[in-house]
Amino acid sequence: MSEKQSIWSKADSFLTTTRKIILNSLTALILVVITFSLLGGIGSMFSSPEEIDTEDKVLWFKPIGVVVDSEVNSSGNFDFNSIVLSGDTVEQHELQDLLDVLNHAANDENLAAVYVNVSELGMYWSSAFKIAEALRSVRENGKRVIAYAEQYNNNSYLISSQANEVLINEYGQVSAFGFSRKREYMKDLYKNLKLNYNVFTAGDFKSGPEPYTRDSMSENDKLAWNEFANPMWVKMTDMMEDARNLEKGSIQNYGDNAWKLSTENPEMAEVALELGLVDMVVTREEIKAYMFEEFPNEDNDQYSFPDSISIYDYLSDIKKDEEENTSKNKIAVINIEGAIMEGEAAYGVAGSDTIVDNIQSATENKSVKALVLRVNSPGGSVWASELITNALNEFKETGRPIVTSMGDIAASGGVWVTTLSDEIFAEEDTLTGSIGVYGIIPTLDGIYDWAGIKVDGVSSTKAGEWDERYAMPEYVKNGIQASVDHTYNKFVTKVAENRNMTYEDVLPIAGGRIWAGYKALELGLVDKIGGLDEALKSAAERAGIEDFAVKNYKKPMDPFDVFINELLENINIEINLDPRLTLINSKLKKHLKLIDPEKRNILMYCFECEVK
Repeated sequence: MSEKQSIWSKADSFLTTTRKIILNSLTALILVVITFSLLGGIGSMFSSPEEIDTEDKVLWFKPIGVVVDSEVNSSGNFDFNSIVLSGDTVEQHELQDLLDVLNHAANDENLAAVYVNVSELGMYWSSAFKIAEALRSVRENGKRVIAYAEQYNNNSYLISSQANEVLINEYGQVSAFGFSRKREYMKDLYKNLKLNYNVFTAGDFKSGPEPYTRDSMSENDKLAWNEFANPMWVKMTDMMEDARNLEKGSIQNYGDNAWKLSTENPEMAEVALELGLVDMVVTREEIKAYMFEEFPNEDNDQYSFPDSISIYDYLSDIKKDEEENTSKNKIAVINIEGAIMEGEAAYGVAGSDTIVDNIQSATENKSVKALVLRVNSPGGSVWASELITNALNEFKETGRPIVTSMGDIAASGGVWVTTLSDEIFAEEDTLTGSIGVYGIIPTLDGIYDWAGIKVDGVSSTKAGEWDERYAMPEYVKNGIQASVDHTYNKFVTKVAENRNMTYEDVLPIAGGRIWAGYKALELGLVDKIGGLDEALKSAAERAGIEDFAVKNYKKPMDPFDVFINELLENINIEINLDPRLTLINSKLKKHLKLIDPEKRNILMYCFECEVK
């Protein structure tokens, strides 16, 4: 017996020792990584920036990801869902950084050329117009611009068409076919699933809930969308055709006949060449050879691309010569980027907790003389929008001005948060309006009846009798509709008071209808056409200051968060998920994600803003 105990004792001792060795080794490894990371970070703080040589270099303008007004920190949280369902985190590129790079390149005599590939860059049309205009300026200043892509969509072709030369892969296609807005209408699906959706709306043009109540697009929805999109498409095609020296109507004709043209010649890249949409059809190897021929690299390696400088190396080279603004007067810039929801800010989510904290920090900062609200949001939760407005009201009560700058999109709840502004600027192509409200509450009574499940019990009060497992009674429907109508009236009143209009004057231009920025100016929903710079100048004038420095309030990150972010960025995590699950996730519309069964949310969200 003792011999057996001795064997097991030795085994236990061995396993314990092994475990300690493994744990201690891992701990030591982590400590080494942390130590070197901290030392590297500290060292980089004191080391001088490396000199970047731009002489005869090609500026490699190939941003991959999405264009945003302000990059949102992920706060170091390990987002398993985003890794599994979305792959790597989305790379965010601030619009102003991209414009600064192109505007500086236009006058940079050192650069040999600018290479452009924006086919993997997602953006709204307003940003696309700005980037296209900046690239056109580069070309008009005599700088050679070469654009290439394997597929061109509306935005990427708009931008690339401004180049001196437009190249396309032999298997590529120019798919600048205009704006397409399609939605799945699921009224019959929910009927078949015995799932009942109770929808409450205020606003004749508020089309957000239509997938629950209809099986086709309403005439009001078609009217509002076409009146917004058609002038935008004309502007876009005019800019493409002017840059390519094409006859007016060429792009429209190409889009209307693309399928017929592909039947006659399935090589759509060749079709684009014949129509003058592009200048060359190439393979990846041929573009490399062409670039080597035009811009030989220092190593004279014909299999490598030219000596180039990346966007952010070039940006850092620009920024290093900028003088630090030491003005004691600050103008706070608060970004509202993404769907407005409660909680912390994240990519695509304007979290009210983060935004309120930023506004309160600006309020407490005595050096902040004015606040510019930069809105790039389709709206979202009424409650979250009101939390932000309350914080803005606290700032306004200190006597300091608030000026709003609308970006690509400022609609629905994105309008609500601007209603304390002293002045509102919008871009000409901003999508705004959508002043309407709705609520959606699903009930399970149909499924329970089908499954043979009965729900019964008692309640202390009449108000506590109903829950989502029962059909919704009329008195509950009436109460919810009254709440939606009240919120809509409050919304219209807020807009009317801010715009110095009567309630009756706002009603015809509200109702959930969308407007372009230039049309919103005509209707009195905004004060001026302009961007962030114009809003900052206006804020300074209203604050009575001649000099100022911009203070951007962003989601703070502590040093540990920064370390974790850096660590995660350098860990290659790859999970091969069933493509069918990835497809299903991509098809989940924002309106499904906005509906929380635990909450009876009233929403102000612009679904018209979701467009291909």
